[in-house]
Amino acid sequence: MDYQPLTQANLKDVYELFERNEYFYSIPLDYFRRGTFGDENFDPDLTLILVEPNSNQIIATLIAVNRAEYCCIKALIVEKEFRRQGIGKKMLKEIISRATNKNENISFINFGASPPNYWLTGVDLRHTDLLFFLKKNRFKLIETRQNLTVPLKNMDLNPSSGKKGYQYERVQNKDFKELLEFVRTNYGHSSWPEEVQMSLENHPPTTFVAKDKNDHIIGWATHGLQFPSAFGPTGVLYTLQGKGIGSELLKWCLWDIQKSGFETCTIMWVVGNTIKFYAKSIGAYISPVFYQMTKKLRR
Repeated sequence: MDYQPLTQANLKDVYELFERNEYFYSIPLDYFRRGTFGDENFDPDLTLILVEPNSNQIIATLIAVNRAEYCCIKALIVEKEFRRQGIGKKMLKEIISRATNKNENISFINFGASPPNYWLTGVDLRHTDLLFFLKKNRFKLIETRQNLTVPLKNMDLNPSSGKKGYQYERVQNKDFKELLEFVRTNYGHSSWPEEVQMSLENHPPTTFVAKDKNDHIIGWATHGLQFPSAFGPTGVLYTLQGKGIGSELLKWCLWDIQKSGFETCTIMWVVGNTIKFYAKSIGAYISPVFYQMTKKLRR
């Protein structure tokens, strides 16, 4: 097959292919651009665009990135009328070959989540054809992940700018440095510092902070990263957890999402008892469910 790379010239056409075939999510073009060219690991050699010769129509794409010891597929789309012709299998084989040639340390390939810049947390189980395609190509289930859906349409949100001695506000330019240092110090083991940094590039920034009486940041909550109505990450200083600070920050984010015209919010990648907290406090429910799918690569 004669593949083209993803370029600024064909980005919009590839995005439209994505939108036509991603039945359960819709993301703006600028988020699609940020998830490709805006990803620090973007490499045009790891993007495959297939064009039908007679019509010059883009009929398939595979977009991947290398992350240290693994490769991650961000999107694998084949136009409906061209499926079941072996296109996806050939593209998968090609991308594995390219990825391993570029990075000899790669030992496995994932589908979905590639923090800090990702769209999905794994294989959406509603994409039945994709799930069984990956199984057929020896991808194995490693972990089940959940997103939560929060109905916002009739939710009465009145977040407070001051409560129990703490102040809440949208993060200001003057606080960017302190915020990032707070996240790195308290949650630096994760990709959250990089994710918060991304939120500061939104206009306006989509992170809210809580401050103590000395004007120091003691917690934050972020939204609008993977797509405009997505929530997370969020965190509060460990010694102050359980005082309702995180709940108030959540309200600010939900209020901001609701004000933008969205009727639902998606809380990304929720695990453990946190699911129960969101269900009890704001009526969130599990939907959708994802599989983390991984394929070991033979060397």
